[in-house]
Amino acid sequence: MRVRVYPLALGKMIKHALDDLNREVAGLLVGKYLKKGDVLEIWDTITGEQKSTPGFVYLEEETIAAAAEWVLRNRPGLYIVGWYHSHPGFDVFLSAIDIETQKLYQRLFPKAVALVIDPLKYAKTRRLQDLNFKVFRINQKGEVVAIPVSIGIQRQKLLESTLKGIETMELKYISGGKPGSEADQEKFEDLEADLGFPVDRLTGSLSNLFKKIRDRVGSHIQP
Repeated sequence: MRVRVYPLALGKMIKHALDDLNREVAGLLVGKYLKKGDVLEIWDTITGEQKSTPGFVYLEEETIAAAAEWVLRNRPGLYIVGWYHSHPGFDVFLSAIDIETQKLYQRLFPKAVALVIDPLKYAKTRRLQDLNFKVFRINQKGEVVAIPVSIGIQRQKLLESTLKGIETMELKYISGGKPGSEADQEKFEDLEADLGFPVDRLTGSLSNLFKKIRDRVGSHIQP
């Protein structure tokens, strides 16, 4: 398998990583899998509420569920294809915790990948050659393997992914918690009605959350 990432999606990840060089940041990869050629395309990214330290980041479980549902409702033909996170200043790899997290993503979507970016050197020089990122997944032997990556340049897809990515620039953070305003509360209740269960009750382990997502929306995210 190989990965094709479109420029705006990569740019949004870089900007997010540069926003906080003292902590890890994370988000979700939006795209599609093409059986012909065995290619995973990354068209866009979405992030949301998270807990982070200089060496750890955790996306809120409710945020992942809300983001997956938002993509299904607003991006026909696209779905969550993995996650990204930053390693500011300590190179690109999957830590022991990252490996377990990636295994969970691959249970949700077998072709899911993890993109890791170390933005520190690029932040200092702003030279493209200093941009350090890699894409990983877990193979059938349980080993971490790096996946070849290319930048998407096909004209129609480049334009389409850019337009879709621009639309979500203002939608930087998706919240899984109940919002405070009356308007947001109505939107949240609409989301709950579509899902068929209260989002604020999505608690427990990440593996339990993924099971709930598979049960509710899994049929829509198959390649």
